[in-house]
Amino acid sequence: GEGWWGNTGMANYYQDHEGGDNPFNWIQGHPLMDAAIIEKYYFDHAAKGETSTMMALCPESVDMNRLDTSKWYLKSAPEASREYGNYGCELVLERLRNLLKPWQT
Repeated sequence: GEGWWGNTGMANYYQDHEGGDNPFNWIQGHPLMDAAIIEKYYFDHAAKGETSTMMALCPESVDMNRLDTSKWYLKSAPEASREYGNYGCELVLERLRNLLKPWQT
């Protein structure tokens, strides 16, 4: 179908921009982890933070027997745990709940 753009109700789309009536004004992007979460949940690439998150969300993707800490950024990976990952996920979910609260019915 034509969707919202082809709908006749959108014939004044460009004129309505002047009044601020623009659907793209309503779209917002939000990082999953803001500065407040990063203060509580250390996140990194391939080390404690990301590995813990993967242990919580997709444990079959983590094989700690293959861990090689020879690279500097992997030094904290042995500290990863599913519990720490669950903690990080809960922080993200709480943030999302708060962001979405105004739209809850």
